[in-house]
Amino acid sequence: MKSQRQLQIGENIKRVMAEIFLREDISTESGSLITVLEVDVSPDAKNAKIFIDIFGNEKMHEEITKKLNEATPHLRYQLAKKVTLRVMPEIVFVLDKTEERAGNLEALITKEGNRYKP
Repeated sequence: MKSQRQLQIGENIKRVMAEIFLREDISTESGSLITVLEVDVSPDAKNAKIFIDIFGNEKMHEEITKKLNEATPHLRYQLAKKVTLRVMPEIVFVLDKTEERAGNLEALITKEGNRYKP
């Protein structure tokens, strides 16, 4: 279970990272809309996983995530200017595919449910 401190840091990083994306026009990279969904901060607050979702241009999702991870030093610097922490966490961007998995699971359940209807 996450501590209150981890949750606060995560929410603060999420808010500031969304502002950075908007200000630097990163959120509309190559015709896709990038959304920050959640930030998972480690218990020692030295690492943070930033879960993102990308709408549009599905072929480039992995490439966009890779570019964001390559731009991590710059984004971390921008984040450090806005968030006051003793140690700025190392950040990693992770493409969140929960929505896609949920859709696949729902389709599978519907398919199996139709198989057993009289």
